[in-house]
This record gives sequence, structure tokens and C-alpha cells, in this order.
Amino acid sequence: MAAVSALDRLLIVEACRDLIARFAERNDARDADALADMFVEDGVFVRPTVPDKPIKGREAIREQFRSRPANKLTRHVFANPVVTVLSETEAEAMSYVVLYTATLADDAMLPVQADPTQLVGAYNDHIVRDTGGTWRFKERRGSLALRVGG
Repeated sequence: MAAVSALDRLLIVEACRDLIARFAERNDARDADALADMFVEDGVFVRPTVPDKPIKGREAIREQFRSRPANKLTRHVFANPVVTVLSETEAEAMSYVVLYTATLADDAMLPVQADPTQLVGAYNDHIVRDTGGTWRFKERRGSLALRVGG
């Protein structure tokens, strides 16, 4: 296998970091379709809060995101993404995540009071480039390290 050039390595790292950031943004926007499309067809997603229950397949991932409570406001903050380029079509990444949530009343106006417990964890990702050149999660495994407050 040919070595990945320095320029290609930078482009891959940036594409993976962008995927991670867009995951947070689309998650907070409650866009289940865009989130599911960030995974390959047979992708695996493991929520940090239930690490022993992997969700397998793009459609199952889509349904999981669609089934979230409508009255929950979230803000995912991803930090310190470290991307390891394995080849021109494959990378691994690790990033930390802080999840802020709030339960919304029917008449809620922003800003609202955050829930008393917030979560701090990490995601370990296996990211691949599909035949169309799009980088997608093959596997996204979350874990929790801290529960803050509550």
C-alpha cells in the first residue's frame, strides 16, 4: 500500500474532524436523517449512556435518533479530536464529548435552565471513505467518564 502524502493526510484529518463536528450539530438539530447518513450502510453506533447495546445498521440508527423525546434540548460539545490516518480510505479518531441537556416545557423560551446532571465522555470512531469519496462512520463507540451535578 502506498504511503499517504502529507497533503492527503491533512485533508483526511480535516474531513474526519468535520464529520465529528457535523455529528454534534446535526444531533442538536434533531436531524435523524442526516445523522444516519453519516454512517455506512452497516455502520454501528454505541451511545455513551448504553455502551452494552450497539445499534447496527443505518436504518436502525435513523430510528434510534427519531425516537428521542421531543421535549429534550441537547448541546453536544466535542473537544480534542485526535485523528489517526490508516490509509487513503480509513482513519480512526478519538474525541471527548460534554453533553448538556434541558427538559423543555411546552412554553419554553431560550435560554432555559439546564438539567442538573451533565455527562462527560468520549467517542472512539472508525471512519471510512466510501466509493463516492464521502467520509462516514463505520463505527462510533461512546463511553462515559463523568456525571457532573445532580
